[in-house]
Parts: sequence; C-alpha cells; structure tokens
Amino acid sequence: MDDPIDYLTVPEIIEAHAQTMESMGSAPAPLRSLDLLESAVMKPQSAAYYSGADLAEQAALLAVGISQNQPFLDGNKRTAYVAMKVFLDINGFRIDARGQDIAERLVAVAERERSLEEATQQFAAWLRDHTSPHG
Repeated sequence: MDDPIDYLTVPEIIEAHAQTMESMGSAPAPLRSLDLLESAVMKPQSAAYYSGADLAEQAALLAVGISQNQPFLDGNKRTAYVAMKVFLDINGFRIDARGQDIAERLVAVAERERSLEEATQQFAAWLRDHTSPHG
C-alpha cells in the first residue's frame, strides 16, 4: 500500500469515546490519564515508522493500546473498537466480522492474559483475515 495512512488524533478518540458512551445511554467517562491515551494513539505511527507495521498491525496496536492502557474510567473496550473501526474505515478497509466476535477478542486483550506484543500480533493476524477494502 503506497497511499499515506491517516491516523486518529487524541481529540478524535475523546470525541469517539463521548459519542459511543452517549449512544449507549451513558455519560462519557472521565479521562483517567491523558498520557495513557496519547501512548495508545501514537503506537500505530511508531510501529509503522520503526518496524514497518502494516495497516492490520497498526489497527491492532490502537485497539490493544486503548484496551490495555485503560485511559478512560469506563468504556475503554468500546472506545477501542470504535477507534479501530474508524481507523480502518478512513484508510479504506472494513471489518468483515460480527461485532460480538470483535468484542470477545477485545475482552481477551483487555484481560492481559498475554503480553502486549503477543496480544497485538494475534489480534493483527485475526484482522488480516477479517478485513477487506471498501467497495
């Protein structure tokens, strides 16, 4: 893929969190740590620059980073899902899986049963098998 990758910003993730929580009838949860959110948001760009991470790995890093860093007091897995979905969408891809399948994977990631690297690699492999270009 030679097209430049579009990345989400911290304010966009905060807005996505607010919209996600409100769509579920909840108030947006307070931000527990801006540093943890910034770390999660920067992981895809760092991995692309330093290790040549593909789009699936970058999407996985974003989702795993938000899920494991827990930057909000509530709604981290939901925010991780929405951020990952939007990230893939703005870069021309969609997830070809049921929301429940994705949610189960994010719950497993958030429970930290594996190292961050192992969780990311397994989730990225799953995304490669379950994403396709738009249209």
